[in-house]
Amino acid sequence: MDKRLLAVLALVIALASGCDWIRAKLDMPTSEDIAKKKELIALKEAAVKASVPSDTLKADSLQMADTTAVTSIAEANPEPSASGLALTPRSSLDKTYYIIVGAFKTDELVSLSLKENEGILDTPFAFAGNGLKYVAIGGYNTLEEARRALYEAHKKAPEAWVWKKNN
Repeated sequence: MDKRLLAVLALVIALASGCDWIRAKLDMPTSEDIAKKKELIALKEAAVKASVPSDTLKADSLQMADTTAVTSIAEANPEPSASGLALTPRSSLDKTYYIIVGAFKTDELVSLSLKENEGILDTPFAFAGNGLKYVAIGGYNTLEEARRALYEAHKKAPEAWVWKKNN
């Protein structure tokens, strides 16, 4: 009887305290972190919409490209894009693991992310693939190095994640 009561009590406490406590203990984003991230995304989108004609945004959001086409374009054309954004060719990525802080379709959002993420780890740079433009803040040879860097990056960029380059 006492074991059942303890189990029910533990379940009630867990449900009453919510998942945020567990997520915080596991170094995962809590509901407060997620709400802040949503607010930041909304602010970024509002800034882009204010500076870009709506026709451009609609065309960009509907644009589809396969991985090989985007990769070959980025590798063949490391020149700045129409907005002046220079993408690093994927062929020049010499590390296996990269810390990514964002993936975007528009050059305006990439430029904004590059500015926001200066000084977190290395100098941020952008490269294209999978129909998106990724903003990276560091490259590493081993997963262990990348994980240590990710831990540091999460202090200023909680949305950062590790991407592995396929050779």
